[in-house]
Formats: sequence, C-alpha cells, structure tokens
Amino acid sequence: MQERHDDEFRIHRFSPYRLFIERVSAYWVSIWRCWRTVLDWTVWLYIFIPGILIFSGMYRDVLRNPPEWLFEIPITILLALLGLLQLSGKLRTFAEPGDGLFLHRNVKWVRGMTKAGFVYGLVIRSVISSVFIAIIAPLLLHIFNMTAVYVSALIIYSVVCGFLWMMISDQVMRMWRGWQRTLVFLTARSIFMVVFVWIATIGEHRVVILVGVSVLVIVVASWLMRLRIRTKGTLLHEISVENAAYVASVGWILRDTMEKKPVPRLRRPMLFKQSQPLVRHRDDTYRLLDSWFKSILRRYDLLKPLLYFTGFGSAAVLLPPFIVAVIIWLVLPLLLLSSLQRQWEQWLSEPFIALFKWRDDLLEEASKKAKVWSALPTVTLWAIIIGVKSGLGYGGMGWLAIVIVPIAGYFWLTFINDILSSFSAIRRKKE
Repeated sequence: MQERHDDEFRIHRFSPYRLFIERVSAYWVSIWRCWRTVLDWTVWLYIFIPGILIFSGMYRDVLRNPPEWLFEIPITILLALLGLLQLSGKLRTFAEPGDGLFLHRNVKWVRGMTKAGFVYGLVIRSVISSVFIAIIAPLLLHIFNMTAVYVSALIIYSVVCGFLWMMISDQVMRMWRGWQRTLVFLTARSIFMVVFVWIATIGEHRVVILVGVSVLVIVVASWLMRLRIRTKGTLLHEISVENAAYVASVGWILRDTMEKKPVPRLRRPMLFKQSQPLVRHRDDTYRLLDSWFKSILRRYDLLKPLLYFTGFGSAAVLLPPFIVAVIIWLVLPLLLLSSLQRQWEQWLSEPFIALFKWRDDLLEEASKKAKVWSALPTVTLWAIIIGVKSGLGYGGMGWLAIVIVPIAGYFWLTFINDILSSFSAIRRKKE
C-alpha cells in the first residue's frame, strides 16, 4: 500500500485566482493591523460613535424639516462628488517584486492575475458607488423628487464609468512620465468630470440615455481590458501601483517611522530656484523660519497635511449649525498646531537641518513663529466661514463677525500655541 504524503506539493491546487484572493486578504489584514494601532476602543467610544450618531441625527432632521436653501442646491454638486469618487480607482493586480522570477514567465498566470484585478476593481467601484448613492438616496428621492429607476440606473452608470476611468488611468500611467503625465491626467480628469456630470444630468429626465451610455462605456472598457491583458512588460508598473496604494492606506499612521524621505524628482526646485529669501533674515531665527517655509512650499509631503486640514476643517465648520460650528472652530486650531509641532520636530531631525547646531532659545522662538504663521491662513479661512454663517443666520450686526472673528482667531491661535509650546519645553527638559 502506497503511503500518502500530506505535505506533497500538488500544482493543481493552485491557480492565479486563489493566489490573488490570498494576496487581497493579506493586504487588507495588514492594513487593518496598522489602523488598529490608532483605532482603539477610546477612539471609537469618544470620536467615531458620537460622530456617527450626531451626523445621523442631523441628517434625519434635515430630511424631516428641510431648510429652504437645500432645495436651491443644484443636483450637479452631488453628481460631481459621485464623479470625484470614481477618479480614485486604479487597476490593482497585487503584484510583488518576486513575481518576476516565476509568475511573470507564465502567460496564463499573468493574464489570470490581471483578470482577477479587473473583477476586484469592479467590485470596489460597485461598493463605493452603492454606499455613496445609498447615503444620498433620501435627498435624491424626497428633496430632488427623482425616481427609483433613475437612482438604480445612476448606480450602474457610476460603476461602469469608474471602471472605465480605472482602465484609462492605468493606460496613462504606463504611457507617460513626468510633467506630460500630469498634463494628460489633468486634461483627462477634467473631460471625465464634465462628461460624467452632463450625461447624469440628462439621464435624470431620460433614463434610456443613461442606460445607453452605460452600455457604450461597457463596450469601450471591454476593449481596453482586452488590450491590457495582451500588454507585456508591466511588472514594474504594477509594483509601483501597489507600493503607492499601500503608502496611501497607511502613510498617515506610519509617517513618524519613515526614515527615507521622498526622492526629489527635479534637479532644481520649481520654487525659489535662486534661493532668494522668503522671510527677511533679521537673525538666525528668521533664517530658520525661511528654510522652514521654503521646505513647506517645495515639498508636497509637508504641504499635504496642511491642505487636508484646510479642506476638511472648512467642511467641518461650514456644514453644522452655527453654535456647533463655533465649538468645532475653537477645537480645530489645537489639532492643527499639534500636527505642525510634529512636522516641525521631524523637519529639525532631517540630515541637512541637523548639521547646524541651534540654540534652545532660538529653536523655541522659531517653533512658536513657524506654527502660528503656518496655521494662520487656515485658521483665518475658518474664521471667515464662521463670520459668513453669522451674517447669513442673524443678519445686520452679525456681518461684523467677518472682521471680528478672524481677529479673535489670531489671539486664540497664539494662546493655544503658547500652551502647547510650554508643554513641549517641559517634555524636552524631562528628556
């Protein structure tokens, strides 16, 4: 009787689709493990759950008693948001550097992984579009008086358009480099958004057109899929896409642990090529400040958090009622200054800046000025939004808040900054 070996390698037990599913599972498990380090029970209990409950209650109240301005919002804004969600799609094959040794030598496996990537992208597009439309469906049905047939057709239309953009984006990334890629992407995204919103708006009254365009998009996407499957030499591109996707998913959490900084793509910076001073060099403090502000304007990794704070903070102040918006506006500078403090400390530890020996009193003074000056435009924008909400809500003397609130915001910003700087100084002394 022949002895059976349980650990015997059986090639028929493996397939590109099983490998793809295994890699997808491993990817999302690793992403969840990273996010679990910051999303503990206290974050859920004190931030996310109350936030969800508050947003749900506010959304329900808006639907029950819709304000007059809600009826004046053009439907194109919601459709534009739906279109922007589709622009985030990328073709994922979950390629790894070791695939070049064996997997990419087998045409069957390469095409199998690519086809699995198509299915994965279609599923992700379907989930994102369905969730977003499900959230805004009460507005579409009850406020804008749209039919359930149109909403269903809009889901299909957005999914296939998102899949088509995923194929176009992959083609552009493989064909162009540098500023040409940026220019092509900018043009393609603009055309996509205009056409997407235009067709969706027409389909509101003629669902047949929306369905017909969806069928046409499926035909074009299928043709691009066929071309992509036959394309060779895409391993390095696929690996770069996977690396970028992973960094985009966990980069915010692991940014403090990243030892390698982004590699410069240009020989000379686009801004301040002659190193002309941005801030007058009165003393060493202002020289350090000048280097700090140039680094922010030249490096997107330093500018991006500030832009995110500006965008999301503006939405957080603009959407809720006036009293809640004021409370949020008072808290946001604390979060912004904390983020800038972390960036400042990381920037000081970079090799070039660390070559210089700075005095403690100089660093403390420069830190205060750098954080206040960096945060001031964002805080002022939030204050102007508060002032406009006050004028629209109360009228008359309420419009004076456009002038008063930004001035008060400056003093509030400096007050919080002094407190945070004091805590930072105490912590450095203990270290």
